[in-house]
Amino acid sequence: MKELKKALVFSVYLIFFLFVFITMSKYTIDDVVYHDLQEIKLRVSLDRHRLPLADAMLNYSGDPEALELYIEGVNQHLSQQSSRVTLIAISNKPISPAKGESVEQLVAPGNRTYLLLKADYSHNYSLLIFPLVFAMFNFALLKNISRRKYKQQVREEKKVVLPTLEILKIDLYSKTLHLTSNKELTVQLANKPLCFYLALLEYCMTYPEASLNQNKDLPEELLDMADKYFHRLVSLGHTIRKRPNFSNSLEKTLSEIRAALDELLSATPELKAKYYPPKAHGEGSRSKLHSYALTKINEEDIEVVGK
Repeated sequence: MKELKKALVFSVYLIFFLFVFITMSKYTIDDVVYHDLQEIKLRVSLDRHRLPLADAMLNYSGDPEALELYIEGVNQHLSQQSSRVTLIAISNKPISPAKGESVEQLVAPGNRTYLLLKADYSHNYSLLIFPLVFAMFNFALLKNISRRKYKQQVREEKKVVLPTLEILKIDLYSKTLHLTSNKELTVQLANKPLCFYLALLEYCMTYPEASLNQNKDLPEELLDMADKYFHRLVSLGHTIRKRPNFSNSLEKTLSEIRAALDELLSATPELKAKYYPPKAHGEGSRSKLHSYALTKINEEDIEVVGK
């Protein structure tokens, strides 16, 4: 079955190139014959006044021998040019062409001259080797391409598909958050929670073992980082207000951050362990020991645009 398919493909190539070759050959031959005919008509029309043609009105029988010599001279010139047209006869009277012949007319005031011509429209069949060569070349090229595609496909199938790394992108220009896997879903944060979240991310990457508790004062390093991002927002033209007190209303700030992340990570809840500030569970001493630090965050998990 495979060999039959190859033979069919090769046959299609061969038929296609034969069709193109024969069509182009016919067009070329027709064009050559047309230009040869025009050359003969032009030459005879220029020599018409001195041709020894019979003229009944002038009672002149003409000179057949001289006319034959003229026709031979024209054909000899055409042969030197490898012309496909042969001049057979010239007459002032209508001529009946035989099979394969044609008649052209030269019209002058009060006079008509008829040219009997024979054109060779045959093809040079030895040139049919070229369509065969083209078909063989393209068939071999197709086999080579198919073989390469097969090898490439095998290599791709052998490759281990690595999971795409999900990155949280925070854009300071638009004050929005989005995941690299879904750029259409974006959430926006106000200035204070945005600056605090950026500072929290940076602080937890710098101090991965740190513990942050709502019942304790914020570390000075964390506050400095939040101030840094707030000044960046000011330079971007997002706010001209006084710097917010990041130590006040910490629970509200964290709630706004969590609400934005709940919306952003609704389709990927498994990412909450990385990006989501943990909530306190229970009451009493356990909740007092709770840390909202991001313990699983790494530098390659975040990209800040406009930093």
